[in-house]
Amino acid sequence: MKRVGIYWLCPSVEEAHERRAAILDDIGYQVYFFHNLDVLIKEVSIKRARVIVLGDEWDNDTALRCVQTFANIPDINNARLLLWNSRNSFEIMQAACLEGFRDIIPADLEDTEWLQRFEFATSGMASILEIHEDLKQLEETVELQTPARIVWIGPQTLWLETRTRAQIGDTIVLKGAFAERLGLKELNVVVKEKQKSHLSFRFSEALVVNWAKDANERADLQKLKELKEYLGRIDLGLRPKVFLAIASPALRTTILRYTDRRKHEVHTASNKQSLVYEPQYFSPDLIFIEEQLTNGEGHQPFLEMVRFLPEHATIVTIGNRYEGVDLKISTANRRMRTLRHIPTNLADLIERDYLAAFYQKKPEETGGRPNFLPHDHALSYAMIASEGKLHCADYLQLEISSATPIHTYSLLKVHGTQLAQILGGSAFLKVVASSQSEEDTQDNRFQAHVCNLIEPVKERLAKTNITGQKAKG
Repeated sequence: MKRVGIYWLCPSVEEAHERRAAILDDIGYQVYFFHNLDVLIKEVSIKRARVIVLGDEWDNDTALRCVQTFANIPDINNARLLLWNSRNSFEIMQAACLEGFRDIIPADLEDTEWLQRFEFATSGMASILEIHEDLKQLEETVELQTPARIVWIGPQTLWLETRTRAQIGDTIVLKGAFAERLGLKELNVVVKEKQKSHLSFRFSEALVVNWAKDANERADLQKLKELKEYLGRIDLGLRPKVFLAIASPALRTTILRYTDRRKHEVHTASNKQSLVYEPQYFSPDLIFIEEQLTNGEGHQPFLEMVRFLPEHATIVTIGNRYEGVDLKISTANRRMRTLRHIPTNLADLIERDYLAAFYQKKPEETGGRPNFLPHDHALSYAMIASEGKLHCADYLQLEISSATPIHTYSLLKVHGTQLAQILGGSAFLKVVASSQSEEDTQDNRFQAHVCNLIEPVKERLAKTNITGQKAKG
């Protein structure tokens, strides 16, 4: 049985790390510890890992740099990213949420609880995570914040990637640097479209929302003018999306040298399965693929991938010419190119030939087109805020209702007065179950496990004057 590799980055390996690694080893995982980010990145380019764990034991600046680096390495686009929370850094936990990490797992969970949580966050299928009964009543109004990323901002609308169940016509509340630049604490935006393709970040869908109406009504006109001028200065323009379906580490690394992250968005397939499904969401304009993945057993998955490509996309096969299948015919005469080896003028070929059709379709440079943000710019980070009500809790799990449906598997930031007293700050939660109340269709209940450290919660809950009645609903 092939063992699943886990890469774990931490300053040093302590007893707690070794114990958890041994538990994972017993059920078919192989943990590799790294103490240097550059070494891990080099290893990832050679041998993929399905799961990558980041320890928070570094100083905040180093840990934050690692969080952002993890989220933007093309070779691990499909890896499950986890944060090991050993010291309750609220800044690091928020960064992990915004970068689309799968979970933030408290280091002080009991071994059985920790393993359940790990498998829930990393499994490709539905996993069992214990839902607690007999929670203590703890009622208060709370603010829920769902992480989101802004890709582009146009004169009227912007593109927002997030994990949400908002519907067309809904008004959602946006917080973050974009609203603050307008002199507002929050911005009310209206959902105009929902999209599941052309995605850039680690979220499941995108919303096109109208931001201009509320901004024009409430924002300071001078700040609005300054923001529009600033967006023009930082605009990267519409970048072509490049997808690499390359099994050879050396070949993949070579091609990456000829791409520019400021000019191109680059994703790579981590396995044969992602070769099929990732283009459905990423919508690449250019695909590099090893010829061996287009023939034999790989021919049908290759054709399935082609179905999801934009019409203008160029497919570049690399390898010795295979005579068994005419790819031009089987791909309905799509734009095809073939390379036997990587030429030294590949960067020039990419711009002049492979992306020619993309540039022909690219919107004209007019004042009405969107401004595209750098992927790491402060304006690209946002939170969607909504009101909820905390009903009950224990040391591990909270039950909350919200007027807005909450997506299972989401990472949330939740703030309430009592919660802050118990946790020492905002709660970070992993949603493990979500359902709508039968009594009230507006009462969307969900259960979420705590990402904050558990022991302080146990101590403070024991001292909190709350009743121990079984949760209802």
